[in-house]
Amino acid sequence: MTETTSSASALPPAPKPRLVLRLRELMAENKIRSVSALHRILISKQVTVSHSQLLRIVDNKADHWKVEFLSAFIEIFNCSERDLFKIEYVEAWTPRATLATNNNLNATWF
Repeated sequence: MTETTSSASALPPAPKPRLVLRLRELMAENKIRSVSALHRILISKQVTVSHSQLLRIVDNKADHWKVEFLSAFIEIFNCSERDLFKIEYVEAWTPRATLATNNNLNATWF
């Protein structure tokens, strides 16, 4: 009987999809030069959002936000919901990476 080993563990992890709002691109296409300008447009449409929250949304750093914003963005940018998003693939992080510091300490990242 021969011994078999699994090659699945030797394969690198597959990239993970990440859904990203394309607001900066759409702002540029529509000549909206700043988040402040976008904020003023949203206020004029009676959409309530703080400037700091809008900045997090535009920079794809917001944990959550109102679905109402999607409708406003679709109207402002005259686009479909599909145009608001793109999918980026992020490389999965491997636990084998080791960091050596100047103090000759090794730390393994998981």
